[in-house]
Amino acid sequence: MNPFHAIQGAMRRALSRKRMIGLYWLFHTLCAALAAVPLMGFIVPHLARSRYGEELLRQFDFMWITELLGITRDSPLTVSGAAAAAAACLAMLGSLFLAGGAVKLIVFEAVPYSPSEFWEGCGRCFWRLLRLMLYSLLFFGAVLLVDGLLNKGARKLWGEGMVEEPLVLALWFRQTLMVLLLGFVVTAMDFSKVRLVADDSRRSLRAAFGSVRFVWAHMRFFFPAWLVLGAIWLLGTWLYVQVSKRIDAVTMPSILFLIVLQQVYVVFRIALRMLSWGTAAEFEQALRPKPEEPAPVMAAVSTEPPSFEASEAEDFSI
Repeated sequence: MNPFHAIQGAMRRALSRKRMIGLYWLFHTLCAALAAVPLMGFIVPHLARSRYGEELLRQFDFMWITELLGITRDSPLTVSGAAAAAAACLAMLGSLFLAGGAVKLIVFEAVPYSPSEFWEGCGRCFWRLLRLMLYSLLFFGAVLLVDGLLNKGARKLWGEGMVEEPLVLALWFRQTLMVLLLGFVVTAMDFSKVRLVADDSRRSLRAAFGSVRFVWAHMRFFFPAWLVLGAIWLLGTWLYVQVSKRIDAVTMPSILFLIVLQQVYVVFRIALRMLSWGTAAEFEQALRPKPEEPAPVMAAVSTEPPSFEASEAEDFSI
């Protein structure tokens, strides 16, 4: 299968489920509001009638919020931070819950969208996807372990030298390898979600290891698709950063425009997530061997008239 054809098919699958994208956006917006409202309730009065507050609107100072956290450790800001952490956990679990319904309707493209179908998939797949997320920590941990070993080896070889170039080249190599390995793990875990839903399987650990092997064996298909999706993400993120940096958010219209731009970027990220699941669904349909159904056994038809024993012939006599 051509990877670009797979991405085209994934776009078709994702665009046919626009209401799911809207539902994802609404959920993430509510989680962000849950985290932001308590925090702003403490910070905004602190900056009221302050010239520094105007400067923060122009360019946010992360060191200021760090100092404020240290000074007000036992203040209501701690409670606001706890609310933000709770909102982050809720967003993670909620995204995992919604992923069950989203992956189901992306995999089974012929099933028309309906709230009952979507929520049934959410509830049916939640626990298996939660276990898959926990198992994925093994692979992400292995990537971090490889990075740590390479860093330790580079410092042992060239850390005491007078030339810095080998360490710089080793750093570039580590960063490139980390991006490739993390992309590989994310791609394999996306395929695992599709595999669990398509097979209606609860074997999350088996799906995780099986998907890693499958993606590795078909890298000539998955790697170009991953590069295209990564390039789309980089381009969208670069455009968002460049436009947002040029917005002087000191007036109400500029603030509203920045908020709208942020929400557009959130929708872009959600649509890209659906696109990655759709690409995995296209590869699952094209590359995974399907179990063969046993051929129907035809009963032999005899052309000779049936023969009866003498006792059977007596039973049919009148």
